[in-house]
Amino acid sequence: MDIWNILIYKGIEMRCLYYISLCMLLSLASWAQEANSESHIKSMDAKFFKAQVVNGQISKEKQVFTIRHDYHIDGNFFTGKIAYNAYGLVTEIYYPNNKGAYYLKDNYYYNEYNNVIKAVMTMLELNDSIVLKMTYDPKGHLLTTRWNKQSVPIKGWFKKLFYKYFSRDLVDEDYHRYFLSSENDLKGIQEAEFDSITLINNHYFELFDAKGNLLKEKYRYVDTTQIGPLEPKTIDTITVQWEYEYFENGLLKNKRKNVEKRSLQKGLPPMRMYDNSITTWEYNYNSKDKIKEEIKIIEQKPSKTGFLKIKGNTRTFKRTHEYLDGDKKHVIYTYDDKGALEYVTTKIFDEAHKLIEIIVEGDKRKSVDRYDERGNHTSHALFKKNKKISEFTAKYTYDSYGNWISCMLSDNQKNKPQYVLIERTIDYYQ
Repeated sequence: MDIWNILIYKGIEMRCLYYISLCMLLSLASWAQEANSESHIKSMDAKFFKAQVVNGQISKEKQVFTIRHDYHIDGNFFTGKIAYNAYGLVTEIYYPNNKGAYYLKDNYYYNEYNNVIKAVMTMLELNDSIVLKMTYDPKGHLLTTRWNKQSVPIKGWFKKLFYKYFSRDLVDEDYHRYFLSSENDLKGIQEAEFDSITLINNHYFELFDAKGNLLKEKYRYVDTTQIGPLEPKTIDTITVQWEYEYFENGLLKNKRKNVEKRSLQKGLPPMRMYDNSITTWEYNYNSKDKIKEEIKIIEQKPSKTGFLKIKGNTRTFKRTHEYLDGDKKHVIYTYDDKGALEYVTTKIFDEAHKLIEIIVEGDKRKSVDRYDERGNHTSHALFKKNKKISEFTAKYTYDSYGNWISCMLSDNQKNKPQYVLIERTIDYYQ
């Protein structure tokens, strides 16, 4: 849940608010939450500290509020507080600034089907909030998203800056779903009719077959980019169309994505640009319906930037899969567009088919990732010519419910270990 975990204090870096708001839309647009398996958790509060280890003893130092973005241990390393309802759904998230005070708060509200129907992001220090409301059809599919960009008015330069350059990207969206009909079905639609539907900005159109498989989808949106008032504005009109095909058993056979972008860069003189690419994925399966081969074809159509014309090209990539030792070992071979083996990924599972190790080898380098019996990532080691050149580790301490309450992260690059201690306080429903 760390998608908005960007450190902001007052107006130091206002561009961060754009990314916060955009991430809110991207994360919630597909949010129909399932109840958390750890549904007894009431709240969880995490704090990060720099640490030292001397003679095996941990010495906790000053508090920090984020870890490096390229840290190679995957985990729920969110600094802040998360609250859950009795069904295990997130209801509140609090984000600290670089002084430890909460500067941002999210609230989530649900319907009886666990769909998010309203999300409120409140900027506590600025006494302002952004509200996103969502509606669904009877089957739980998203129908509309509606933004209220300003619930509590604020005055001054920040309002002008934020609402001119950032809030314009918080657009309302509508979703339209159609079902392929037979000739005598008056409630459905023919495929030709769907293809002829005129696109509207920020409206998503989907076509399903009688089995509920998604066959086609298409949408168009406008993306406006302007770094600042003195920079030229670029307006991109992007049209995306997807097509899907299935085997008789329902497995995906192939999918095709067509992206067309028409751009206008305002300035003296203005410049027009055009780009079109088609990406196709093809899938083959073994007798157990496990993926055996993936083929990815990228067709770049001729493009144009001003008076400059750029030739198109086509590249084909392939990935093959092997399942060994009773499916406890999954080996993936990835090839580049020249047909040369690029790297090999080996996933190893235990008897319960829980992932315990991932090995990636290629170009004289190898990485090894290991996981404990609870599925937590414990180490990432990088080798060059079979010599270990760096290692990241995580050591967890668990409570009686099996949830980790402390984690010691270590970065052992260049033989100079650096440590971060994460402490989590977890309250439970009784």
